[in-house]
Amino acid sequence: MKRIEHIGIAVQDLAGAEKIFEDILGYAPHKRERVDSESVEVSFFQTGESKV
Repeated sequence: MKRIEHIGIAVQDLAGAEKIFEDILGYAPHKRERVDSESVEVSFFQTGESKV
């Protein structure tokens, strides 16, 4: 394996999880979007070439 593109973490409270990650990482999410095919809202934090 050369790299990890992204890691997904399912949460019930996306806004609350974003706040926790902002506090830990020290920066805001890279982007937030709706994935209609999965009926979910997702938020990405960029860390180098990977996303959480």
